[in-house]
Parts: sequence; C-alpha cells; structure tokens
Amino acid sequence: MVERDLSESPVRELVRRFLITILLGVVVYRFGVFVPIPGVDALELKRIVRGSGEGDPIGDILRYANMFNGGAIANASVFGLGIMPYISASIIMQLLTFSFPTLKALQKEGEGGRRKIQQYTRYATLLICLVQATMASVALYNFKDDQNHVLVSGYNLMPFVLQSALVITTGSMVLLWLAEQITKFGIGNGVSLIIMIGIIASTPSSFHGLDGDLGTYLLIAAISLSIIAAIVVVVRATRNIQLEQQRRIQGNKVYGGATTVLPLKLNQANVVPVIFASPVMVVLGYAAASPWLQFAGLDAFFGSGTAGYRYIFAGLIIAFTYFYISITFDLNEMSNHFKTHGFFVRGIKPGRKTVEYLQHHLTRITFVGAIFLAVIAILPQMLDSAIGLTGGGGAMLMGGTGLLIVVGVALDIMQKIASFFLAHQYRGLGGEGGDAGGAKAKRF
Repeated sequence: MVERDLSESPVRELVRRFLITILLGVVVYRFGVFVPIPGVDALELKRIVRGSGEGDPIGDILRYANMFNGGAIANASVFGLGIMPYISASIIMQLLTFSFPTLKALQKEGEGGRRKIQQYTRYATLLICLVQATMASVALYNFKDDQNHVLVSGYNLMPFVLQSALVITTGSMVLLWLAEQITKFGIGNGVSLIIMIGIIASTPSSFHGLDGDLGTYLLIAAISLSIIAAIVVVVRATRNIQLEQQRRIQGNKVYGGATTVLPLKLNQANVVPVIFASPVMVVLGYAAASPWLQFAGLDAFFGSGTAGYRYIFAGLIIAFTYFYISITFDLNEMSNHFKTHGFFVRGIKPGRKTVEYLQHHLTRITFVGAIFLAVIAILPQMLDSAIGLTGGGGAMLMGGTGLLIVVGVALDIMQKIASFFLAHQYRGLGGEGGDAGGAKAKRF
C-alpha cells in the first residue's frame, strides 16, 4: 500500500482549521475589542454601561448588546457594532427573498444566485453599519450624565461623527471578513463563532454583582447546567415526517421505492423572534416613562423589569415565532417539490392534503418551540430578581439567550467535526485518491 501524504491526514487538517479559528476568532477579534474609537473616554463609557440601573431601557439594551459583543461597547471599541448589522441584514434579506418572486427565483438559480444574494446582504450590512455608526457617534458626542461628564472632548461634532462612523463601519466590515475567513478555512460558521466567543468572553465580568458566597455560585452552576440540558434537548429535537417514493416499473426493472424523512426542528426559528421582539420592548420601555402612562397607572405594567413587561415580551416572541415560520417555511412549495420527485406521505394525498398535514404538525411543534424561546428570554429578569445579580449581565448570560447561542454553536461544531471525519473515512475507502471522481472532502 502506498503511504498516505501527510497533508491528507484528517487530524492534521482539523488541527490546521482549529489554529486558523483560534487565530482569527480569538486573537485578532479579541485584540480589536480593546482598540478604542479615537476621542472617546472608554473608562467613562464602561462605567456608564456597567452602572446602568435596573429598569432603565437604555441600560438593558446596552448590557444586552455588550454581552453579545464581548465587552466591545463598554470598551468604546472599533468593533462596537459587532456582527449584529450582518445578522440584521441577513434576516431582512431572508424575509425579502420569501416575499419577492425575483429574489426567490434568484435563490433557485443555484450557487450563482446564492452568491448574488450574499453580495446584496453585504451591501445591506454596509448600509446598516453606516446608519447605526452615525447614530452611535452622535449619541456619544452629545452624552452628558448627571455630573455633567462627557464622553467626547476636544472634537467638533461633524469631524467626530465622520471619523467615528468611518472607523466603526470599517471595524464591523473587517469583523465580517474575519467571520467569512473562519467559515471558509476554519471550523463551523464564522458569524456564529464570533458571537459565541463574545458571549464566552463576557462571562467573568457578568457576575461582578455576586457577594462571593459559595452557595450562590453552586446555585448558579446548577441552574446553568439545567438550562444547558434543556437547550440541548430542544435544539436536537425534531419531528420526522416519513416520506416514501412512488415505484414505477420499466421493463423488468423497478425504479423508486426509496424512503426518507423530513425533519421538522422544534426550534426552527432559533433566536430570530427574540431579535424581532427586543426593539419593540425598547419602544415600550420608553413609552412607559411618558407622563400619560404614569398618570394612567400603566407604567407599572409596561415598565422594564415588571411582570407585565415580561408577559408582553413572551407574547411578542410567540407571535414573532409563528410569523417567522409562516414567512420562511413555504409548505406549498415543499409539497410541489415532493410531487415533482415522486415522494408522498403514506396515507396522505399529494397536494392540499399534504400541505394541511404538514401545517398541522408544524403548528404543534412551533408552539412548543415558541414557549421555550419565551421562557428563555424572560428568565434573565426572573433570575436577576431571585438571585440578585445586580449587574444584570450574569442573569442575561445564564438566562438562556446567551446559552442558547453558545450551546447551539457548540453542537453545530461537533456535528461538523463528525461530518469531517466521516468524509475522510469515505475517501479512505477508495484508496489514496478517494473515489473515482477524486472528490475532495466536504468543507465546512
């Protein structure tokens, strides 16, 4: 047997991908988090972000965004916007793709169409970055607290806004480039990994409000492990719809008759409904501070941190979950695809009956997934009041949204590593060059 080339070793290739991921995702990204925007008092901004009071909508959203960005906002970093503009652009393009026939047809053109949609997503990301960076720069320049402290000194408004918006936008686009390089040459999805690294990096500072009591730490560990176990079950849970292919006889041969499954994930929408509902709750938090709501006594119901606020937040997440699934899950197109390739559900007629059957099951599993997302989203405030994490960050991290992302990305990486070794195993069955076509191992 001819000795294998070391460059084809799956272990060596996996180590190389790990090193690339660590270099770009940990070293370069975390270094950029500590590079401040010129002219901004980073220490003062960190004090403001970490010292925002409970029930303050601005404080809540700053702590929430700071957790996902790995402390970039508190450090006044050039990566302050993080990867979230790209997430927003991707969600917008996904909704537009299912709403406009032109984009839907472009998506069906194959790899070329998907690349063009990806290019549109990058343009949308650049536009969102410019808008958000400009708004953030104006807010930084005009900020003054009760002690008349300012974040920017020695700059006029227009030069500072132009400079800061350009720097922040460039930082976000560089971060997007790093994520794409991780996806191409590293392990897993680069965007998800960047978010996961940011959340993990925020873990130590998230628990600064604890009094150091051992019992409290043990309670936090127990709750976190319980939440992680629940997340693993929900993320991995699927409802498999059995599909069979029609048989046809041509001459003396029988074609078709294959069986497969359609997996309907319990958490099909992932964290997208939480992203949709969060801005609405910020608006409601501002409205709760208006004199009219205070006069009517509704501020106690709509105010951030109240029980009514949590109920509304949970209701919005459930509603947005159904909305997102209805937009992105075209059952009619799926049924037509089954009919074209000769697949059917046993005992169900193709066409309208198949759509109704799939809709019935999708509605039921979506309800369970939506309830789970709602509980995960409101858990931070409940834990904050029960355990007493005064900073709020630890409760948000432990409360599920952060853990949901971290556990989901970790499971995805494990699955892709298994697929990586499986691909190399199949290559080994065909000898040194793999199969007859010389197909390369699947990249991820």
